[in-house]
Amino acid sequence: MNDLTLFTDTTPVVTAAPSADGATAPVVHGAVIISAVETAWREIRCRFVGVPDISVTVPPAAGAQDPTKCTALRTGRRFKRDGRLTMELQVSSGTLGVGGRPLMEGLLHHAAHGLALTRDITDVSGGDRRWHNKRYGRLAREVGLTVPARAARVVGLGRCPLSDTEAAKWAEVIAALDAAAGVQLEATVEAVAPPRSGRSGARFAIVCECTPPRRQQVTPHFYEQGPLLCGLCLAKFRPADTVVVPAQTSGKNA
Repeated sequence: MNDLTLFTDTTPVVTAAPSADGATAPVVHGAVIISAVETAWREIRCRFVGVPDISVTVPPAAGAQDPTKCTALRTGRRFKRDGRLTMELQVSSGTLGVGGRPLMEGLLHHAAHGLALTRDITDVSGGDRRWHNKRYGRLAREVGLTVPARAARVVGLGRCPLSDTEAAKWAEVIAALDAAAGVQLEATVEAVAPPRSGRSGARFAIVCECTPPRRQQVTPHFYEQGPLLCGLCLAKFRPADTVVVPAQTSGKNA
C-alpha cells in the first residue's frame, strides 16, 4: 500500500466514548482529516522542490473559518521542527468536505505561499495581508495553477484555479482526498445517529461553522441523503456532538 491508497480501502476511524446517559457511542477523531492533508502534501513536496513541511491543526468548530478562503487553511504561523522550516495549515471537516479537487487547489495555493517563504519572497501585502501580488502569481503558475488576467478586489491574484489538464496530473491524490472525505462523513454519521427505535423520525442536532454556529434538527435518514450546506459560511452542516481536536493557538493570519 502506498500513501495515495491510504484512504481508498480503509474503514471509519472511531472509538467508544461515554454519552450523557452512561452508554457508549463511536466518536470521530481528526486523524482522518490530518492524515489526508499530510498525504497530499507529501506528494506536493515530491513534485516541487523547496515547498516546506507543514504542521496540520484542526480548529475548534465554533471558530472554524470559511473553507473557501485562503485563511481557512493557512494561519501564517511558521517555526522550526527538527531543524526544518515548517508552516501551519489549519483544516476542518468542512474544509475536507468541499471535495478533493477544490482542496487540492487550496493545497497548491498554499504550496506557492510555501515557496515564497523558503525563497524569502514577499508575495502578499496590505493591512490584512490578503493582497496576492505578481510575485505570488509567478509562484502559483510554477505549481500548476492558472493565474487570472486581472487582479481581483481585496485578494489580488489570490484566486488561481486548477485547470482540467493540471487536475488530471493529480487524479490519484484527488481521489484519495475524496475517499478521505467519504470516510469522515460515514464515521460522523455513525458516531451520532440515534439508535433505531419505533420512531423512525427521531431527530438530532446539526451545526455549521458560523460563529456562533447555526443549528437545526434533522432525522438520520434526511442527513444521510446528502450534504447540507450553510448559505452563510458555505461549510457542510455536521452533527453537533462531533468531537473536534483543538487547534494550537494561531498567530496572525496571512
